[in-house]
Amino acid sequence: MRGRIVLVLSIFSLFGILAMLNYTTPKDAGVLGVLVFFTMIFTVLFGLMSEIVKIFQRILKDKKGGEISENKTYMYATVLAFGPIILLVTRSISLATLAMTVIFVSLGCFLIHKRA
Repeated sequence: MRGRIVLVLSIFSLFGILAMLNYTTPKDAGVLGVLVFFTMIFTVLFGLMSEIVKIFQRILKDKKGGEISENKTYMYATVLAFGPIILLVTRSISLATLAMTVIFVSLGCFLIHKRA
């Protein structure tokens, strides 16, 4: 059930992003509009990453025999979806910014693996 909700929210967010890109500018949208824009981008990326994690989960399930819980899947998807948002928020993408983002996402996935 949660998977369908995530899929529907991702699709609505994608249409919202397309509407905002066609009908508004960042100046017209204001601070709240930019916040909504980045939230919708995160929602689309979260839906995409959750599907990617589920695919990897099926592949690893065949090899290892274990199964990852749905909550852990969504935790991994949250951390992985936040990586591109960090890169969008930074003004310039340098090698150091990219390396720090990869370290942050890797550390987040490591902590999820160890804790949950």
